[in-house]
Amino acid sequence: MNTTSNKMLIDSIRSQTEVLLKNLDDQIDAADLNVQIDALPNWRYLFHTIHSLDKNFINPDNFTEPDISVCGADPALSIIDEKRPGYRQAPEIRMTREQLAHYASAVRIKIESYLASLDDSMLAEKAAGCQFTRLTLILGQFRHLMWHMGLSSGLTVQEGKQWPEYTGLF
Repeated sequence: MNTTSNKMLIDSIRSQTEVLLKNLDDQIDAADLNVQIDALPNWRYLFHTIHSLDKNFINPDNFTEPDISVCGADPALSIIDEKRPGYRQAPEIRMTREQLAHYASAVRIKIESYLASLDDSMLAEKAAGCQFTRLTLILGQFRHLMWHMGLSSGLTVQEGKQWPEYTGLF
């Protein structure tokens, strides 16, 4: 297989990941961070989304929690379901747009480096020690991120603010 066709799918994933992460940046810039759903502020859902990208896009079974200086808050605050171990409501804690943007930027760099290391044949392989293929992990995070960005957009509009910008194929 020649080099061009061996990177065709990865190139497509890379360009769509760029669009996906632009949408995340736009959401961080425009969303109402303090509007609540299920007694949690929207920033928690965005933090959860970024943390999930950080943990699950590459290999959840080979992940080290980031330092607070990188992610802006205790990584346990990414747990948004009270039924999950480690959940804390923590109403006294607030994250800023700058903290969310800083973490998203660090995750972007990590993902871009990872995608640059792959070729198409590696997509069907399982990440080391992981039960899922690389493609499954990537697609799972695309779905997860878009679900949470839709939630965040809906919460923002519900508060009478404009829809955050959306970038797509068309």
